[in-house]
Amino acid sequence: MENRPIDQFPVFGFLSPVFHFICLLKRARNAGLPLLLLALLMSRAAADPLARDARDYLASIQPSSELQAFLDRTVDALEAGDPKLRQTDVRIALLDMSHGDPPLLAQRHGTVPIYPASVIKFVYLMAAYAWQEDGRRRIDAEMDELLTQMIHNSSNLATQGVFARLTGTEPGPELSAAAYQVFRERRLAVDRWLQTLGITDLHCVNPTYNGDGDLFGRDKQFVSDRSIPGGLPRRDGEFANRNAMTAVGTAKLLALLATDRALTPADSATVRQRMRRDPAEQPHLVHRIAGGAKRLPDLEVYSKSGTWGPIYADAGIVRHASGRQFVLVVFTAAQPAYRGEFIADLTYRCAQHLLSRIPE
Repeated sequence: MENRPIDQFPVFGFLSPVFHFICLLKRARNAGLPLLLLALLMSRAAADPLARDARDYLASIQPSSELQAFLDRTVDALEAGDPKLRQTDVRIALLDMSHGDPPLLAQRHGTVPIYPASVIKFVYLMAAYAWQEDGRRRIDAEMDELLTQMIHNSSNLATQGVFARLTGTEPGPELSAAAYQVFRERRLAVDRWLQTLGITDLHCVNPTYNGDGDLFGRDKQFVSDRSIPGGLPRRDGEFANRNAMTAVGTAKLLALLATDRALTPADSATVRQRMRRDPAEQPHLVHRIAGGAKRLPDLEVYSKSGTWGPIYADAGIVRHASGRQFVLVVFTAAQPAYRGEFIADLTYRCAQHLLSRIPE
C-alpha cells in the first residue's frame, strides 16, 4: 500500500479568508509545511471552481418557516402514535430542492452531532471519486470492488480498505510520537476535503469497525486522541475522537451530490447509482427512506443507512422522474434501540408534501 508524503495532500480552506488563513497556518506549523508551499496550496484551493460553486450553493440555503412548520407538525403526529418513538432521540434535516433555488431547510436538532454508524460510508465513496478527479488515487479493480462491498453490503472490512487508501495509512502497532504526527495528519484528509466544499460539521476520520479486535494499535491511538477537535466521545469518556456527523451537514453534502457540485456530473451520477436503493432488492430497507419512497410512483432513492447499537439512521436523496428532488437525513438513538417505521413514514409524508404536484 502506498504511503504518500504529507506535503502531497492539499491543505484545504474555509469560507472566511481570515479564518481560512489562520487555520492553514496552524495546520502548516503542526505538519511542518514551508510557508511558500502553504501559499501555493491555499491559492490552489481558492481557485478550484467546483469547490467555489459548492460553497456558494450551500451558502444560498435558506431556513423555511413553512417547511419547518410542516416538519414539526409531521414529526409530532408520528410521535403521537408511537410511544417508543417518543422516547427516542431524533435528529432530522429536510432540504427541499423541488422548487428550484434557493434550497430550503427545516431541521430538528439537526446541528447536534451524533455517531453516524454506516451512514458515513457514502462520504468515503464520494471522497474516492474526488481523489480520482484530482489525481490522488485511481479507482482500480480492487478499489472498485471495495467500494461495492462498502456501500451495497455495508462491509466494515471493505470500509477499512477504502479508508486506508484514501488517507495513505494502514493499521499496525502504536506509533512513536513523530510517526504518529504524520499518521494523524493523513487521517484528517477527508475532513479537509469537506472543508473545501464549505462543510465543517462532519468529522469523518475513522473507518468503521466490527468490534472483534480490528480496532487496535495506531487506530486505537488515533481514536483516543483528545487533541483533535470535532470528535464524539463515548459516554464513558473513551475514544474521544470518534466519527461524528450532524443531520444538517449530512444533508448539505447529499445536496451537493444531488446537484453535481461536489464531483463532476459523470462521477456524481456514478456515485448516485452506487447508492441507489430499492426495497424490492434489499427488503431490510422497507423501514428506511427507500421503503417510504416506494409507496409512491416514479421515485428513486440514493441513500446510505446505518445501524449500530442504539443508532438507527438513514440519509438520502429522493428524486422524482421529473427531476424534482429533496434530501432527508434522520438519525435516531435509543436504548433499547428504536427499529420502527418512523423513517419510512416520514419519507412518505415528505414526498407527498414536496413532490405531489409534479408539473406536466
